[in-house]
Amino acid sequence: MKQKIIFLLLLVSIQGVFAQKALLPEVSKKLEFAGISIKLDADAQKLVQKEVNTLLTPENKYLLDKLQRIQWYFPIIETILEEEQVPEDFKYVAVSESSLLPDAVSSSNAVGYWQMKPTTAQEVGLRVDKDVDERKNIFASTRAAAIYLKRNNLIYKNWVSTLFSYSLGATGVSKIVPAEWSNATEITFDAKTDRYLIKALANRVAFEYRINRLKESPFSFVEYKKSKGKTLEEIASATTMDVNELRKYNSWLQADVIPTDKDYSVAILVPAENLEDIQGKLNHDLRVTKNNASFPILKRVTNVAASEEEPIFYEINGKKGILAKPGDDVASLARNGKMKIPDFLRYNDMNEKDLVEEGKVYYLQKKSRKGAVPQHVVLTGQTIWEISQIYGIRLKNLLRLNRMKTSQRIQKGRLVYLQKKSPKNQPIEVLNGKDNEEVEKVPIKENYDGNEEKVLANDNKKTEAEKVKTPNSSSKTNKPTETVLAEESNKKADKPRRDEDDIIVITDEPVEVKKTPAKVSDPDTPTVIVKTTPTKPAPVSNANEHIVDVGQTLYSIARQYNVSVKDLAAWNNIPTDEKVKIGQVLIVKSTAKAAVPNKVEATKPTLSPSASSFHVVQKTETLYSISKRYGVSMKQIQDWNGMSDQNVKIGQKLVIKK
Repeated sequence: MKQKIIFLLLLVSIQGVFAQKALLPEVSKKLEFAGISIKLDADAQKLVQKEVNTLLTPENKYLLDKLQRIQWYFPIIETILEEEQVPEDFKYVAVSESSLLPDAVSSSNAVGYWQMKPTTAQEVGLRVDKDVDERKNIFASTRAAAIYLKRNNLIYKNWVSTLFSYSLGATGVSKIVPAEWSNATEITFDAKTDRYLIKALANRVAFEYRINRLKESPFSFVEYKKSKGKTLEEIASATTMDVNELRKYNSWLQADVIPTDKDYSVAILVPAENLEDIQGKLNHDLRVTKNNASFPILKRVTNVAASEEEPIFYEINGKKGILAKPGDDVASLARNGKMKIPDFLRYNDMNEKDLVEEGKVYYLQKKSRKGAVPQHVVLTGQTIWEISQIYGIRLKNLLRLNRMKTSQRIQKGRLVYLQKKSPKNQPIEVLNGKDNEEVEKVPIKENYDGNEEKVLANDNKKTEAEKVKTPNSSSKTNKPTETVLAEESNKKADKPRRDEDDIIVITDEPVEVKKTPAKVSDPDTPTVIVKTTPTKPAPVSNANEHIVDVGQTLYSIARQYNVSVKDLAAWNNIPTDEKVKIGQVLIVKSTAKAAVPNKVEATKPTLSPSASSFHVVQKTETLYSISKRYGVSMKQIQDWNGMSDQNVKIGQKLVIKK
């Protein structure tokens, strides 16, 4: 009998060992951290494996509690690291440093989630005194840690070296980090590698493995920022939360009342099923009466443009951006931004048929998942796409936050949520009267001489004829509309457009603008504006050919004929990123007409045998492009106008004869 009992105990013990091993990941010879490939020699591999085993065994309450905290805090940390452009893998550093315990204190008096000493914390903007210790605030301390890491990475140009500097400081690690690590994409760990780096790598391997095998947590944190002058008791009462639980996760506050010097983020842990209800209560407590007129936040990067052709770069809401100048289109902005057209379109939530708007700044990198401020009140004519551009939020995220499936037009005064999801079981909030105090935005518009001018976006202060900007096309309804677009002509628009987008007819009269009814049977057909300026579309020699004109790209030509760039490139046996040349003949197999404003067909300018005309030089035009438009030589134009060279100026009036 004794032998049977001993055998059973031994069997249970063996099963327990195998069960533990099943929960342990095997460390490979090659790992990755923050985008850097790390080769482990045999000794380093054993050290990392040993550390992984220590972190994940035994599976007791301490480990389970740590895994639970990881599930709660990682969404917060991931969001902030992404906003600060720090690799996501650094979230495991917080686990390694403090096990995500706010009150953790080291032997060197480092405190909080990211284990900072008082002097270091204050250097990166944290408040540390008898009333507030932001090292214990998950939101503030994570952002401060990200700032510290970014600063050090500017020195070492290697995220693993930067990781090491988090332990020893920027100066302490400078003599230890191998020189060849700078700008390296692949490094090697061996038996001599510092144990801090071994431990950090082990934390990534161990907890990435475990959290991917956990069920979704039934709890999550809500961030409450409008806390000035409030007490935790008041916040707990407003949200029907336990005040002791609230204190537990907000031990950063040591005073009775939250100070009023700035907005402090209060972390509220709530059950997932009550998340929207709690958010609704907090939003009800926060009444938005004004829009954030400071958005988008623009910072010019290109100090002085050497020429009109040189691109002008901006920082828009902390992201890389580029200014759309006259003559720019998606292709030119993508080319100047050194990226592919599909990437540019994706970063700006646009499609192939969308137009860029002169004077607007477009993104050259991914927008954020949420806004820097909680809410926005919709102004007259605003669209959800425009709001996504103003605050630098990805369109799909903004739609999800506001429980919208498509980019439909939204009502003036509607409250748009930029950070948290709108309450599920509450009606859409629309602010009216004094509560909806519209603050006019003042976007930057370039005047192309190195200076900046401010242009009010209040279209009510302009006449319809002055509204000439058009950032969208008829294929998309989620873009702002400040002008009478071509598709609105089909909706019986009764006000004409002007300038470059008008349908042009050449006459032998002096330069003049007048209106004549189009010769079509439909009485609702829009007015045609007759000028002595040539049309924008390039001349077409026949129905299946297009002659490339000045400033045109494969992208703009494809859009003109309502075909895809891929098809146009295939018809002509050229790459999709081909730089077409002036005068190049392209085959266009589509039978569709070129996209011309107001849906009236444009024709090549012609002159009667005895006629002469004036041509006013437009932006981007050259003597060559003008001669091609009229089917004459450059020398003829020079002779008719007494020109000694081929240079022309914007606004210059040229005589054109037959």
